[in-house]
Amino acid sequence: MSNQPYNEPLATDPGWADDDGLFVNEPTNAFPPDSLVTFRFLRDAIRRHLRIWLILAAVGLLGGLGSTYVLPQPHFSSTRLLLTHKDGDDPAKAMATDVSLATTHTVAQRVIDLLKLPETPDDLMKRYTATAMTDRVLELKVQAETSDVATKQATVVAQVFLVFRKEQIALQDVPLQRDLTAAETAVDVAEAAVVAAGDNPDEPARPNSQQMIRLGVARDRLQYVRQQMLDQEVQASRMNSSRILDVAAPVPVSAKRTLAINAGTGLIAGLFVGLAFVIVRALISDRLWKRQDIARALGARVRLSAERPPRWRLLPYPRYLRASQRRLPEIRLMVQHLGQRIFWGERPTPAIAVVSVDDVRTSALVVASLAVSVAEEGRHVLVADLTGTGVLAGMLGVNVPGTHESRFSEPRRRIDVHFPDPEGAPAQGSYLLLSETSRPSSSGDLALDAAWEVADLVLTLATLTPELGADHLGTWASRAAVVVTAGRSTTTKIHATGEMLRLAGLDVDTAVVLRPDRTDESVGVAETEAGPARSVDVEMFGR
Repeated sequence: MSNQPYNEPLATDPGWADDDGLFVNEPTNAFPPDSLVTFRFLRDAIRRHLRIWLILAAVGLLGGLGSTYVLPQPHFSSTRLLLTHKDGDDPAKAMATDVSLATTHTVAQRVIDLLKLPETPDDLMKRYTATAMTDRVLELKVQAETSDVATKQATVVAQVFLVFRKEQIALQDVPLQRDLTAAETAVDVAEAAVVAAGDNPDEPARPNSQQMIRLGVARDRLQYVRQQMLDQEVQASRMNSSRILDVAAPVPVSAKRTLAINAGTGLIAGLFVGLAFVIVRALISDRLWKRQDIARALGARVRLSAERPPRWRLLPYPRYLRASQRRLPEIRLMVQHLGQRIFWGERPTPAIAVVSVDDVRTSALVVASLAVSVAEEGRHVLVADLTGTGVLAGMLGVNVPGTHESRFSEPRRRIDVHFPDPEGAPAQGSYLLLSETSRPSSSGDLALDAAWEVADLVLTLATLTPELGADHLGTWASRAAVVVTAGRSTTTKIHATGEMLRLAGLDVDTAVVLRPDRTDESVGVAETEAGPARSVDVEMFGR
């Protein structure tokens, strides 16, 4: 057998037919499976949105600190009672019974009646608790708006509970009182029967008679009930000796401890909410962050990744392009990259269209800077602002529709700006060739045609929409550079941009990713270029 490895034929091999579409959209080893959620995916999402996570954590921390002052802590007062139980009772069960008695609606209602509180028993019971500290010590803690109110209510609750407990102890004598009455009645009936038989109940002549036996039993029963009554009175007297052990007093609360607890609670809540927000957002979002994903959706290679100029460095937004803006490292890098994509030897006039997917202002700044840089080399530049916003035209000093000379034009530096009517139809350019004359076609705008005729370079900035497509852009250039901001556009929007450009006959020559994801380690090669037999250019990364 041969030891040569087996290589599966490619779908593009002319020796293999693909009539049944087996090789269409076949995944390659260059891309991970779609919808794959891994620990690294979640980690990258957290690192990517670390600022949001930390901001929410800080908000939670500040909220916890602020709650200490906005929502002041309630005041507590507590008192302790020393309780006595019956001999022979299980101490734990007896104390559990006392806790239940202290938290009854009857006790709460009596406290409300005494203090004339404007609340229901259930509301009051939510503000005080009864806790068994030991088998004999019961603590009552009351919550109120102020310490004085809490102390007063704690005292009243303790007093009402002791009174109510004595009442319940006294009610235990009721069954014995009934037994005592019945026993005394039975003795009277038995004595009457003895007298009726002719005997003396105290000195019976016939001690063994049936009447005397019944009288003896009745007297024994009476003696037993009286003894029980006596024992009950002794136990009741002992249980009623329960008293308030500690006078009600405010519970000291450490302000630093409360502040630390509130701050810690707010911080933990903020971290949890921030983490949940970041993860859920990453799971449900279809925005593209990776260069490889953007290249796949666009169908073109990402040749440059550059940071977007911080907004604070552009403030206040000037009316015209400033020299300081052109010197920004991010802008200079993108200008240099687009300058390398200009092929000066092509005919007709070299032209390139810059298509902004989601950041028109940054793209306009780059195109305006590129136009000025090329003009400074002595070349005549024509700039077309097809964004409909007039941002690019305004940077170059043109604010009215039509073809006008830029305010940056000088005797040896000529820049013309075409700003079509935003309310009109998509502007047509003069890039298309006429087969008979091999001269640029007419756009129907004499000023534009005249500027195009003498221009050495035509720069176009455009934004595309599915409603209008990109057919008009094909009259301005044959090559396009797409500018995408990582994490701002969806797969559908980026893919639609690439398809509209290709349907209009434009070649997506390069793609620039603004504000690249710091967790991105991919190259950004289009799927058609990911095969092992193709060479991949070294990507330029802007820092």
